[in-house]
Amino acid sequence: MAAPVSTFHKSHTKSFKHDVSPFDQEQDANSALSDLDRGLRSMKVGVQCEAVVRFPGLFEKYPFPILINSAFLRLADVFRAGNNFIRWCILRVTHESEKHLDKILNVDEFMRRIFSVYHSNDPVARAVTLRVLANISLIISERKNIHHSITVSLDSHDAVEVQAAIYAAQKFSEQSRVFAANICDKISEMIHSVATPVDLKLSLIPVLQFMHHDVSMATKARNVCLKLLDSYPAEKFKVQTLSVMSHLASLSLIDIPAQIDLLLEHVCTDPRSHVGIVCLQELHTLALKTPHLWTYNHIMRLCEYFLKRDSHSSKLLSMNILAQLSKSVTFNLIFTKSDFHDVFLSVCNHCYASPSYALAARVIEFYTHIVIAYCKSKTLEYWSGQNLVEGAVTAIQTQILIMASEASDTKNLKLCLKCAVDMVKSHPKTADSFATCIADLLPDVQEPVNSILSESLAAIGSLHQTMMPQSVVPQILPLLEGPSHRHTHQMQVYLCTVLFQVAEGKPLPVHIEDTITACFFEADPWLGYKLSRAGMRYGQSGVAHKILSSLALEVASEHFHFWLNGLRDICKAESELQKPGTPIGVIQEALAWYHRGLTSLKAAVVLSFPLQFQCEYIQLRASLLESHTQLLRTCNTFKTCPPPAIATHKAQAKGLEITKYEHIVSQLGKTGAEYSRLSEMLATLYQQSFDADPDSLIHLQLLQTSCELMKLAITSIAQTGNDGQTLPADKMVLGLGEVTGDKYKQLLNTINAELTSLINTEGTQVITYKHMSFLTSSAHKLATSPCCFPRYFFQSLQQTALKLAISPQQTGTEPVLVQNDTYLALTVEGIIQHGARPGRFRKVKAISVSVVSNIISRTLTNSDQKLTESTGNTLEQAVEPHNDYFTLSFILRFPVLGLHAVTIQAAILDTAGAKWHTGPRVGLQVKSYDDAIQKQQQVKHAQRPTYSQLLNS
Repeated sequence: MAAPVSTFHKSHTKSFKHDVSPFDQEQDANSALSDLDRGLRSMKVGVQCEAVVRFPGLFEKYPFPILINSAFLRLADVFRAGNNFIRWCILRVTHESEKHLDKILNVDEFMRRIFSVYHSNDPVARAVTLRVLANISLIISERKNIHHSITVSLDSHDAVEVQAAIYAAQKFSEQSRVFAANICDKISEMIHSVATPVDLKLSLIPVLQFMHHDVSMATKARNVCLKLLDSYPAEKFKVQTLSVMSHLASLSLIDIPAQIDLLLEHVCTDPRSHVGIVCLQELHTLALKTPHLWTYNHIMRLCEYFLKRDSHSSKLLSMNILAQLSKSVTFNLIFTKSDFHDVFLSVCNHCYASPSYALAARVIEFYTHIVIAYCKSKTLEYWSGQNLVEGAVTAIQTQILIMASEASDTKNLKLCLKCAVDMVKSHPKTADSFATCIADLLPDVQEPVNSILSESLAAIGSLHQTMMPQSVVPQILPLLEGPSHRHTHQMQVYLCTVLFQVAEGKPLPVHIEDTITACFFEADPWLGYKLSRAGMRYGQSGVAHKILSSLALEVASEHFHFWLNGLRDICKAESELQKPGTPIGVIQEALAWYHRGLTSLKAAVVLSFPLQFQCEYIQLRASLLESHTQLLRTCNTFKTCPPPAIATHKAQAKGLEITKYEHIVSQLGKTGAEYSRLSEMLATLYQQSFDADPDSLIHLQLLQTSCELMKLAITSIAQTGNDGQTLPADKMVLGLGEVTGDKYKQLLNTINAELTSLINTEGTQVITYKHMSFLTSSAHKLATSPCCFPRYFFQSLQQTALKLAISPQQTGTEPVLVQNDTYLALTVEGIIQHGARPGRFRKVKAISVSVVSNIISRTLTNSDQKLTESTGNTLEQAVEPHNDYFTLSFILRFPVLGLHAVTIQAAILDTAGAKWHTGPRVGLQVKSYDDAIQKQQQVKHAQRPTYSQLLNS
C-alpha cells in the first residue's frame, strides 16, 4: 500500500504549526560546516571538489549570516590557493548562491582574497576571477578597482578573458549606475570599431540592455542600438539588436510603445523569416511584462498581420501574443474606451477554418477571454445584434467535439476545456450547455480523452453545483456500471464526483450508492480513499463511511490507520445527523461519534503530519453542534417551564414586559455568548490558514456567519437596549447576496429573511412560541445541514513555513542572565520555506514578529524596589524579507528581579495587507539579577569563624 502513503505525505507537508528549537538547528549547521571544512582541507582534489559543491545545499538549509560569512571566507581561501578546476567549482557555488551574497559580513576581506587571483599571469585564472566577481557584483558593485580591471580586460588579447570581461560588464552594468555610464561609450566604440571581430561585436551588444538606471542613459543606449540597426542590417545583428532593445525597454519602463511599434514594423516589412519569428517572440515577452501599455492600434495591427499571413508558424506566434494579451488587463482597458470591432470576430472565426488544432485552440482562448472582457467592461452580451457569449460557447463546443476524436492531441483539448471552465466561471448560465455537451461525448471516446472530459465535467460542477443538469446522470451511470477496462480509475473518481455534485448534499438513491461502492471494491484502496474524500467534500458522508470502514487496515503505518479511522467516525457522525428522530437525540448521537473521531485524529498526529487544522476544525464543528443542542434545550424549557405568577408583577413594576421571561432570557444569553465565542475561534482558525485555498476560507467565513446570525437572532429576541428599542435583525450584514451555487449560503439567507420578518411582525416586547419555534427551526436546520468539508481539510496546494533562530540562546535549561539595570538585545532571524508552488493563492509581503515577556517568579529582596515597575514587555515589528530571509532586533528591559518568560511569535503579512497568525512560537527564559544585592547576600550569609579558628589565628 505504498501509493497511499506517498500521496498522504504529498498532501500534508505543513510543519510550521509546532514549536521549534533554533538551538538544535544551529548545532546541526555548525556540524555540517565543520564536515565541509574538513573536506576543503583535504589533500585530495576530488574530496575538495565534493566539499565545494555541497555548499549551496548548506546555504539553502541554514541561510543565516554567520554561517554564510564563515563559509564564503573559507571558500575564498581555497579559491586563492587552489587550481583552476577548484576555482571553477567555486564559481558555480557563487552562481547558485546569489541570493545569499548580501549576508556576507566581511565583504572587504572576501573580495580581497578573490581579487588577488586577478594579478596572476594565467589568463584562465583571470577569466575565472572576473566571472566570480561578476557573480558577487550585488555586494561589490561600486568598487572602482574592479571597474578598472574589467575595462582593462576588455582589451585583452586572450579570447577567454575577453568573454569573461564582457560577462562581468553585463553584471556590473546591471547593478552599478556609475559603471554603466562609464562603460557605455567604450562598448559603443568597440562595436563600431573596424578592428573588432564580428563575433565579438555580437557578444558586446547585450551589454547595452542593462543601461536602464535613468532616462538619459536608457535613451543613449537605445540610440546606439538604432544606429546599429541602420549600420548592420545583417540578420544576426538585427536579431541581437532588437532583442537587446526589447529587454532595455522592459527594464527602463520607457519607450515600450515605441519598441512595440518598431517590432511590428520589422515583422511586417522584413522578409526574413528568422527576423519575423524573433520579433514575434519579443512582442510576446512585452505582452507578458507590460500588457497595460499595449494600445488599440497595436492590437489592430497585430490582428491584421494575423489575417494576412499564410505561414502557420507566424500565425501561431502572433496568436500566442493575442491570447496572452486577452488574459491580461489589456482588453479590459481597451473596451473601457473603445468598442468591439469586426476584425476581432474575423480573427475569432479563424478557429473554424484552421486545420491546425494548436492554432484553433489558441484562437478559442483569445475568443473566450475577449468576450469575457467585453461583457465585464460593457456589462453587455450583445454587439451589433450578435450574442457574443453564445458565439463563444458554440466555438468552444465545436472545437471540443473535433479534438475529442483525436486521442493523441490532448494538450489542445485541455486548453479548450479550460476555456469552457473559464466561461462557466464568468457566465454560470452556460454550465448546462457545456455539461451536456461533454457528457454526450463520454460514451464514444477512448482513454485518455475520457479522463480529461470527466475532469472538466467535475471542474464545472465544482463551480456551480446547482447548475449541473440532472440529465448527465443517465449518461454517467452506464459508464460506471459497465466493464472496468473501458475506463481508468481516475475517470471513475471524476464521474462519481459529478454524481455527488448533482445530488447537492441530498442522500443518493440506493442504486447509485451501490454503483459507487462497487467501483471501490473493484479497484485499489487508493481509489477508495479519493472517493471517500470527494464524498466528504460534497456532503455525501454516508457513502464515504461505507468506503472508509474497510480502508483502515489497508495502510502500512499507524498514523495513517488512525487518520482513516478518524475520517470514518466523522462520516458516521454526519450520517447520524441525517437520520430521522428527535433533534436533540440525533445531535447527541452525532457528537459521540465526532469526539471519537477527534480522538483518532489526535492519535494520527506525527511531525510530518501535524493535522492542526483538521483537529481544530472538527473540535469547532462539535462545539457548534453542542451550541445548537443547548439552544434547542433552552427553547424546550420555554414550553415546559412557564414563568411564575410573580413574574407578571415584576414586569409591571419595571415597565418592561420581557422581564417576565427572565429565566429564559438568561439561558438564551448564555447560548448567545457561546455562539460569540465560537465565532471568535473560527476567526482565529481563519487567520492561521495562510495556505488555504479561497473556497476553504469562504467555508470558514460561512461557519462564522452562521454563528453571528444565531447570536443576532438571540440578541434581537431576548435583549433590549437601554432605550427599550430592540436590536433589529437587518443590522446583520451577511454579504452573501442572491446566491444560487451553495445550499448553505441559501440557508443562511433564508434564516436571515425569516428573522427580519419575525421581528417586524411579532416584535420582541413579549417572547412568544413563534420566537421559540423560529430559534428551534433555525438551530435544527443548521445542525442537520450536510457538512461539506473544505479542500484544505485534506490537501494543501500551497506550503509556506517560517523557521526562526533567536539570539541569545539558552544553554540547556539554564535561563539567560541579564542585570536589571541593563537591556537585553534580542535578535530574531528567520527564513521562509516554500513548497512546490509558492504564492499560488497569496504571497508573503512582510513578516511581523511580536515579543511578549511576563514574570514567572520574583526574587525576594529587602531593597526598596518599586512595586509599580513594569513586569512585562510587549513589542512588535514588521520587516520585508529579502530572498526569503529576514532579521529583527528588540531591546528588552527586566527591572524586576526574578525569572521571566519571553515568547517570540511570527505572523505573515500578505500583499493585500492581511495578517495571518501562522507561527511559529519560540520560548526563552530570562533571569534578571542585581550584582549589588547578590554581593550583600553573600556577605550576610558568610559563615562565622569558630572559637578554635579564632584561637589559631
